[in-house]
Amino acid sequence: MARRIIVLVLVLARAAAALADDDIHFLAEHVVESGMDAVYMSLPWPTSALTRGRWQPSVDLSRARATAGFMESNGTVVEGALARGVSANWGYEVIAAHGTFAIAGGEGRAPLTRNFLGPVPLDLPQSADFSEPRGTQTQFAVGAAAVHERSAADGALSAQLIAGALLERVEIARFAMNYRLLDGGDAGSSGTLAYDSRATFVTPFVAWQRTRTVSARWTWASRAMLVAPLPPRDLDARLTGPQFDLSTPPDADAIQIGDSFVVLGLAFGHRPTGLEIDLGGLLYYPEAETASHRGVNGARVLHIAWRRRTH
Repeated sequence: MARRIIVLVLVLARAAAALADDDIHFLAEHVVESGMDAVYMSLPWPTSALTRGRWQPSVDLSRARATAGFMESNGTVVEGALARGVSANWGYEVIAAHGTFAIAGGEGRAPLTRNFLGPVPLDLPQSADFSEPRGTQTQFAVGAAAVHERSAADGALSAQLIAGALLERVEIARFAMNYRLLDGGDAGSSGTLAYDSRATFVTPFVAWQRTRTVSARWTWASRAMLVAPLPPRDLDARLTGPQFDLSTPPDADAIQIGDSFVVLGLAFGHRPTGLEIDLGGLLYYPEAETASHRGVNGARVLHIAWRRRTH
């Protein structure tokens, strides 16, 4: 069943990506959204099983990388949570997350179009050479969730249904690259293309976790989560060239960022130390990003965590 769900998610994502255009604006958008997805892949999960009246902390650390053509995003995500049981079947969790990403790369070629830029005093769309992508992406989030838990009589198996919301802030700063047109009436013209955003999202999420104790020392947990940042927010663009400087706003409408994302994970935990590694970032995230974000040709998240257990 789990395998069928994974296949269905990837097939639908590839179908959606096939409808998208992969000009430079979409590549830039998808680099940004891959960083957002890396933060979602790294969100903390409640310890199982929760203990009534006791705080159970967790600390999560991830290294993330995504490439889209000649651009790449490299970052670190640090997250933490406190979970607390309030009854035999209910508890809650408070969450904090912080991700920082550096956008860089080399040289590449992609279509430069009028998309999102309105009237441009250049003969577009045309193929262009791009170079020196640079910039930063920062993401902050705080949130809380309710946890409903069911455990087997012997405690070897537990299942949790989790529902909550995050308040997120995503900042894209100084994300820019140089361009030079290769074709058309303005071949040889050059300038700078830049992107910027200060976006706030309310992000509801619902998740499911099933944890099995396989020995006195080891557990494994299968996980699924749907996150939906709302509402879509602006990624503003600015294009400069020979005697012009256009930006959104006021010259056109901005690009929209903030896609829903499905997280799938499989985590192995070491009971004596509380250490855990989630293989979803290495096995699922690369396929999900290349399927859902056309132009992304590589992605990975290495996600490790420490969770305090009381059982």
